Amino acid sequence: MFGFVLLGGAILGATVRDIRLANELARRGHEVHVWWVFDLPPNPGLDAKIHQHLLFHAFRYIRSGKPSRILDTLGRINTAISPGSFRVRSVQWFPGLIDTMLRGLLKFVCGGVEKDSSLVRRFARQMDKYNVTHMLPSLEMLAPLVIHARRQSARDIKLLVTFQGYEIYANYARAIGLEQPLYARLRNVALESDFPAVAVSQDYSQRIQEDIGVPGEQLTVIPPGLTPARLMERSRAFSLLKQHNIDVHDSLPIVTYFGRVDTEKGLDLLLYAARMVAERGVKFQFVVCGPSAMGQHYRHVCRDIAEHLRLPVSWCGQISDEVRSALYRASRCVVYPSIHREPFGMVPGEAIAHGTPCIVPDKGGVTELARVGGEKTGLIFRAWDSGDLATQLHTVLTDEACWTAMSQAGLRTAAELSVERLGDRILEHMGVGVTR
Repeated sequence: MFGFVLLGGAILGATVRDIRLANELARRGHEVHVWWVFDLPPNPGLDAKIHQHLLFHAFRYIRSGKPSRILDTLGRINTAISPGSFRVRSVQWFPGLIDTMLRGLLKFVCGGVEKDSSLVRRFARQMDKYNVTHMLPSLEMLAPLVIHARRQSARDIKLLVTFQGYEIYANYARAIGLEQPLYARLRNVALESDFPAVAVSQDYSQRIQEDIGVPGEQLTVIPPGLTPARLMERSRAFSLLKQHNIDVHDSLPIVTYFGRVDTEKGLDLLLYAARMVAERGVKFQFVVCGPSAMGQHYRHVCRDIAEHLRLPVSWCGQISDEVRSALYRASRCVVYPSIHREPFGMVPGEAIAHGTPCIVPDKGGVTELARVGGEKTGLIFRAWDSGDLATQLHTVLTDEACWTAMSQAGLRTAAELSVERLGDRILEHMGVGVTR
């Protein structure tokens, strides 16, 4: 019986990876429970057979990391009575709220989760009640809760730690003087894992060793899994996009950005590069798709930049999986211009699975998605360099032979990054019999 601890609220790439893994384990006949922290997200996409619980609400630690049962209860009431879409929008409208909640959670983790003894005991009782055998916290920051709860459990519960995202909340820890205490906790987390901790790319494994000080022998690399691409006909894709008021047509190639519209994603770099390509006389359409998790300020800045550059952009927010697949299929390329050292990058992986080449920076695990299984599935630009990004974008828009070769390579190699392959790797890593 598998248990996951997932961070609720705005759905991040790390959460997507674990939702897919939970669904895959449930599909294979395993019983799966998910404990959410912070909030219960609306329509997270979990299989109906998976049991969901809210372990604690973000309000529990909003007061300087000290637990408050009263605020936790108020948060749970808010979750029960308010629409999920409203809660997600509220966080986007008030970015200071997510800052406060994350800082409170970090103070709780660095100060010692065992101090919240009532939560730890309740979590242990729930794991015993549901006969948990293996726990897989989504973020390394959440593993201390599992570690202390299983010490009070009557069962022999195995822990598998996954590193995916520490660099984001480490920025918050640095701002409040807790970066080194956080890293000390994470080194201990790796030691407590019953199996070598998972890093989601080779580059990320190296970064964990350099930043946190986790020895290489305590890590293994298992990339996230991608859902099978729905390769619809391009005519059907354009028809579907038109039905959902996405202003594109099939007479010009489409350059698409998928992902959060937040500062570390580097969308402004892509806007400058796109303008450079347009000035070379290359005609194309430009679509930006995705929500914001850290407020709307950066989105407004990017829209202002696009307006000053006289660059037409179709701006989309959150879209359905079907529309997402249609846009992948209709796009000439997907650009992921992140300015930080991405652990992996779900978006470029999904693009190549649709036969759509990606353009990625030369820093971080995301670079590995332009070369999958020894084949060239995308182009790589120098990180933070809009001029070089413009050169790569110009190539993918104008070199038909290059585009065709990368598109076909992506379709051939997609199985290597499938959710089914992820399930196999995780079960094999934990020594659990692999079922299909």
